[in-house]
Amino acid sequence: MNGIVQFVMKHGYSVLFAAVFARQIGLPLPAPLFLLAAGALAHAGSLGLIPAVGLSITACVLADWVWYEAGRQWGHRVVHFVHRFTPEPAATARRSKKLFARYGPLLLVVAKFVPGLDAVAPPLAGTSRTSRPCFLGFETVGATLWAAAYAGLGYVFAHDLDRATAYVGRVGALLAGLLAFAGLFSYVLHKLFRQHRSRRDPQVVRTAAPDSLRQPI
Repeated sequence: MNGIVQFVMKHGYSVLFAAVFARQIGLPLPAPLFLLAAGALAHAGSLGLIPAVGLSITACVLADWVWYEAGRQWGHRVVHFVHRFTPEPAATARRSKKLFARYGPLLLVVAKFVPGLDAVAPPLAGTSRTSRPCFLGFETVGATLWAAAYAGLGYVFAHDLDRATAYVGRVGALLAGLLAFAGLFSYVLHKLFRQHRSRRDPQVVRTAAPDSLRQPI
């Protein structure tokens, strides 16, 4: 971890941008650790926290936009290409498609915290024909949460980065749990609202005599 801190301190924002972009484009770089280092350096006054987070968001959105456009252009072939690098390509593909079918673009908010899902969510958004404004909106929210969470950890635990590193894997689980709770809460509210509306709306039953039974006057 100290090596990454020294590397970021030497090269500044450019290496942070490059690390985040490379990670989102598919290269095996530990971008969360670079964000931790940037947060620690921001605490020491060597970097600005807001510029570091802003550049990371930009790099993340740009890289994922490439995968989104690839999904729109080449469809599920891109998704299957991404899944080829997972231990169980077929099973992982089915799970990813099922999750996106259930949550839609909302999945982009937490996808970056879930290994495997972060790589396939943008092309899945493209194959599902999610509109560009919708994709960019949810993608920006997810990138902001992701960058702010890890840079914030580095800022808070600047003097104990080993402890911050131990929290890296827990951030995603916490946000995923919050998303699941929010989805369940929204579903329950929707059901209660529909039940309440059905009770208040009067049921009007209209009957009309068949034309064959009507007698002329």
